[in-house]
Amino acid sequence: CAGCSPTPRIRTRVALRPGTGTTRPLTAATSSRTRSDLVTNAEREVSNRARLRQEVANPFAVVRLWGSGALSVQAIVASLVATTRLTASLAHAPGADSVAQSAQTLGIDLACFAVLGAIFLREKEQEGKRLQKFEREEALSQLVIELPNGRRTQLQDIQGFARIVIVSSEGEPMRDALAVAEEWKPELTERGVVVVPVDSNSGKQGAESPVDWMSWRETTTAGGAKPFYVKPVRIEEWIQWLTEQKEDANVNPEASVWISLRKDGRVRSSGKGTPPWAKIAKTLPVDKGAWGGFLDGMDGRV
Repeated sequence: CAGCSPTPRIRTRVALRPGTGTTRPLTAATSSRTRSDLVTNAEREVSNRARLRQEVANPFAVVRLWGSGALSVQAIVASLVATTRLTASLAHAPGADSVAQSAQTLGIDLACFAVLGAIFLREKEQEGKRLQKFEREEALSQLVIELPNGRRTQLQDIQGFARIVIVSSEGEPMRDALAVAEEWKPELTERGVVVVPVDSNSGKQGAESPVDWMSWRETTTAGGAKPFYVKPVRIEEWIQWLTEQKEDANVNPEASVWISLRKDGRVRSSGKGTPPWAKIAKTLPVDKGAWGGFLDGMDGRV
């Protein structure tokens, strides 16, 4: 109407309902649920891949686990039967075996149960440790890095072409570790080594990065060569992953550590302090491209 102020229009974000042609408002709660679903799906995918890797690495582990479990149950049943027979022998029931024979049978059944039960518990414990190890490696492969050209990708996307060495430290120790790496850079580059420097001081007030990432981007891009360093993105996720590894290994959370990976993403070795760059350069074979790591599990211990 004349003289009336225009009614403001409120724009509402909408999302298409799956399987229908209708839409629904996209609220904060919906966005939160969507993020939660994405995280849950990612964790489930990591767990599934870890289980597949475990089955491939230990194809007979399931047979040993369930075989020993089934035989343990049979040993328990046999022990119960033998106990009943021993009771009948002690009561001098008609047709019962001698006490010595019944006791011997019960002893054999209990010994079998003890051995098979121990095997089952050992296999169950080892299965849990192997699965935990593979889940850690899969979670690591999902962490994000940045290449010199600005492209961001997951660590797993370059693992088939590079032998990753993660260096976690702060300030001066990190600079010293990278300075030694520069001395061995030609030999390490020939062997497909790519360094991921994780500054544990990142995000703290007044902390200065030990790596000049601007110079790194300009130098590497201009040369067009394979990068010797890649930049960790979402650094808090990297620090959290490394902190969990330190806790499990009973290592001081403030300690400098390094982790060397194979091309298939498995952890080759790890340690505290500065990586043994000279040993890595002398132990690893020269990289020969995409298929250079076909037998990567046999190419050194560091």
